[in-house]
Amino acid sequence: MRKPYPAVLALVICFALLLPAAARAEETIPAIATNNMIVVSSSTEAPDAHPVHPAVYKIEGSNYFKLRDLAMLLNGSGRQFSVGYDDASGTVSLTTGESYKAVGGELLGSAAERCSAAVSNDVILIDGEPAALTVYKIDGANYFKLRDLGRALDFHVGYDDETKIVYISGARGYEEESRPEGAAPAQTDAPDPC
Repeated sequence: MRKPYPAVLALVICFALLLPAAARAEETIPAIATNNMIVVSSSTEAPDAHPVHPAVYKIEGSNYFKLRDLAMLLNGSGRQFSVGYDDASGTVSLTTGESYKAVGGELLGSAAERCSAAVSNDVILIDGEPAALTVYKIDGANYFKLRDLGRALDFHVGYDDETKIVYISGARGYEEESRPEGAAPAQTDAPDPC
């Protein structure tokens, strides 16, 4: 009679190896409603900068915006982009230069004081090309790190440490933080939350 121990042992080992990966996929981290003021402008022609109040979360010290809120905020500007989602493949498609078509729920509601964020498994495509961006899911919506998305889609992101204001503009492109050659990054108590 053959002993079932090798087969059972193999199953236990496989389960033990797969469990940490599955647990990591469901691992969550804290997301906290931001206390930064958000100011958006879409034109250099007129002083149209105005405060907005989208649901924004701080995750590990950086501001994360719901993708469709950003698309709505930049719609009509020189840096507008459309958003598509294929539920079957879990693919988010961004197309630069195309106007955003609202699906409902954009810029509505506010961020919960505290919640949990999980790393999104969705595939992100920008103009048909894969993009390696850090994306979190909160209540089923994709939240992107503002600076990463500004860099990838070429819209302006700024931050004033004194006033704690985050600036977003579709009137100009993304610019890396500039420092004099050889200068170390500015030392502050808190990181740039963008």
